[in-house]
Amino acid sequence: MFARELCERQALPFKEVLESFEFFACVRNRIRSKSIADLCCGHGLVGILFAMFDRDVEDVCLLDKVRPPSFDLILAAAQAVAPWTEAKIRYVEAPLKRALDHLDAGTAILGVHACGAKTDQCIAHAISLRGTVALLPCCRQHRLHPAPECLKNVLGADVAIDVDRTYRMHAAGYRVRWDYISPSITEMNRVLIGRPQPQIDTTPDTPVVASASQ
Repeated sequence: MFARELCERQALPFKEVLESFEFFACVRNRIRSKSIADLCCGHGLVGILFAMFDRDVEDVCLLDKVRPPSFDLILAAAQAVAPWTEAKIRYVEAPLKRALDHLDAGTAILGVHACGAKTDQCIAHAISLRGTVALLPCCRQHRLHPAPECLKNVLGADVAIDVDRTYRMHAAGYRVRWDYISPSITEMNRVLIGRPQPQIDTTPDTPVVASASQ
C-alpha cells in the first residue's frame, strides 16, 4: 500500500524507492534503538520506513542541509497508510558537522549514500554517541581517503576504504558486519553495520587497607 501511495504521488524515481526499501530490509533487524538519525537523508525515505514499521522507534531525526519537496510527498504517503508516522519524525536542516547538536547518546545512525567523506563523518558521529551505525557508502574519495595506499593497490580502493572504516569501528569497540543489497539496484551496494559492544570497566579495585587498630 505504501509503495502504491508513493507511485500515485510520483514522490521519487522508482530506483530510489527500491534502494531505500532494500536497505531498510537489510538493516532493520540489526538496529535496536528508540532514536534513529538518518544523516544526509535527502528525501528521508529510509528514516520514514523506520518510523512506520518499527514500533520500538520513538524519534526519527532526518538531517540534511535542505529539506527537498519530495520529503513532503513521501510523508503524506506514509501518513495515508500509517497515521502514527508523522509524530515520530523531525526534519532538521543543518550541516552534517552539526548533527550532534540535535542527537542524544545511543541514537542509531543511518548513512545511505552519504557521499565520500560524509560516510566517515557518520561513523565518527555514531562512535561519539555509542550508537549502532548502518551505512551504504558511495563515491569513495580514492586519493584523499587515509586508507593505506598498499591496500588500495592490492584490494582496489573501494574495498580498501571500507576495510579501513571497519578497522576504525573495531578499534572503537564495535562489532562490524558487511552485507549487500542487490547489485541490480545499485552497483554501490555494500552495507556496513557496526554495533557497539559493552564497555568493560578495567579500573582496578581499590585495595582494602587494614586500620592500625586491627
